[in-house]
Amino acid sequence: MGRYNTRDNSLKTALLVGALVLLAMATLGAKDVDLRGMVRSYNAMTLADADLAINEQTIDLKLEGWGDMTRLVVNPYAYVGLDSEPEIGIREAYVDLFFESMDVRIGKQAIVWGQAEGAFITDIVSPRDMRSFILADFTEIRMGIPALKADYYLGDYTFEGIWIPRFVPSSLPASDGLWAQEMTLPNGTPIAPSITEVGTTFEDSEVFGKISRFGSSLSWEVMGGYAWTDEPHVTNIDGPTATATQEYGRFAVVGGSFSMPLGPTVVRGEAALYLDKPFSSVTPAMPSPTVEVEKHHQVQSLLGVDWNLWGVSMSGQYILSYVHDHNATLMELGRPVEEFKHTFTFRMQDTYISDRLTAKIFVYLEPEPLNALVRPSLSWSIEDGVSIEGGVELFVGDEDGTFGTYSDNSLAYVSLRWYF
Repeated sequence: MGRYNTRDNSLKTALLVGALVLLAMATLGAKDVDLRGMVRSYNAMTLADADLAINEQTIDLKLEGWGDMTRLVVNPYAYVGLDSEPEIGIREAYVDLFFESMDVRIGKQAIVWGQAEGAFITDIVSPRDMRSFILADFTEIRMGIPALKADYYLGDYTFEGIWIPRFVPSSLPASDGLWAQEMTLPNGTPIAPSITEVGTTFEDSEVFGKISRFGSSLSWEVMGGYAWTDEPHVTNIDGPTATATQEYGRFAVVGGSFSMPLGPTVVRGEAALYLDKPFSSVTPAMPSPTVEVEKHHQVQSLLGVDWNLWGVSMSGQYILSYVHDHNATLMELGRPVEEFKHTFTFRMQDTYISDRLTAKIFVYLEPEPLNALVRPSLSWSIEDGVSIEGGVELFVGDEDGTFGTYSDNSLAYVSLRWYF
């Protein structure tokens, strides 16, 4: 939702067509070929002034071909947004190779780790599409990355290794978009970002590893990696040119997660330690603030419970973030970094009328300062594969909070989806 891209798409279109042609040629000898997809029309208006903020048409395809020991997947997509050029791309394009005790996946792929719902703790392998904040579908918010992934199976255990030869950052909101967060000098002058890109040498690649076990009474995974921050941090602010130099930084991560049924409930937990993660230390000064880069250990953790009550599916999560050796000058993505940050989430979902009507609400809540994102919705299945959904994205509370700062961006939306 809300993607705005005004770049020339001629090359993308040519690449997409070429990829589809190659895929068709490659799957001629496959035993099974499957094409499925989704067409979506999404419209949203702001509650503050009833302005049509988003009018977007989407087509998302998945072409899949199977051989005796291989699988080929290509996931092209296209968006046409309000007052913007069409955006055409390929979210995933990879080949799976299947061996007796190992699977290998080569190509552009979106990788999902961890047990969190609507949060990213150990799930940091794939960057995020944040151009519409966190409102994109959870299935679409993770971006595809070029990677080599291998899974080795030994009894109940899986050993997974990932090599990402070229770093791909998260996509952030456009400076003139609905979700932009503008940085300014003390005199109010807007600051333009200047981002230093990461190199493409072997030393600039990322690596991750994970050991996991799936069991009926307990499932768990332990992970580690050496990565880049998916979002840039400020390294210098130049007052005369009103420019903020930004770059991506290296850090190591270790963590894990678990999921355990307890009677009618499921308890989930997840935690990660980011070692020497870079933060911007910004000290107010005239004519421009002074900036230093400081490295701090950061802990992200989550405890969640899923349960059913009278047939209603419910979920609650508590998320804690802690920054070691914290000081009041630390900034991240233009916002102050808190030593302790607490976030709660709650989800409730039920179906009615022979499962044709689905009612759902998802809430993010920060107690300090008190602010929240409330996401109620109703969807109706018109027929198999066709549904219409209406809902509200309600940002409320203190404007210094993660969600309250977008209080003017509360939306009412309607979406029509057609699956094939």
